[in-house]
Amino acid sequence: MRIDEKWIRAHLPVDCADEPLDVFSGYYLDGLTVMAEGERGGPGTVVYQAKNEEELRYWQLESICHFVGKADTSKIWRYYRHHAEDGRWLYIEHRHYDYNAIEDARLPGFERFLRNLKSGFPPGRWEEKVKEYVRLMNIWYTTPHWDYDRDRLCFIEISDSKEHDDHSIIIEEPRPGSVIKIVD
Repeated sequence: MRIDEKWIRAHLPVDCADEPLDVFSGYYLDGLTVMAEGERGGPGTVVYQAKNEEELRYWQLESICHFVGKADTSKIWRYYRHHAEDGRWLYIEHRHYDYNAIEDARLPGFERFLRNLKSGFPPGRWEEKVKEYVRLMNIWYTTPHWDYDRDRLCFIEISDSKEHDDHSIIIEEPRPGSVIKIVD
């Protein structure tokens, strides 16, 4: 697929502007329509329909921002899933932590993606993405637990609520005896 590489690199953060942009394998353009190649010679499927060239560039930039840059994995969660026994998780608990929650593998990638978009998206469009990803982080909480610090470009905890299932039953709180090790 043809991309406006110069424009995209100019809209990426400085620390990842030199990274490879080859994330569109299996896609091709049909005018302003992004198509995925069909399976085994079958018909292609529409992935994205742009209104104009600018919209297509922003879609490409957003797609690339999912794959470039390094995620910050330095933050410490209170509970880490160690392994499962008899269908139940056993945990490691940290005495010193940044987040009073159980690890969420999505958070570093979401933060990286939003940081990458910040440098290239117009403010209003970026804010829409922030709200979308805050909603995704809070989907399993009855009361919102996460918000996004727009100055520090990272997620922050705003409540002590716990994750629940689709019936509002708390599912991510270590039960008595499931913490197998406490570390500093």
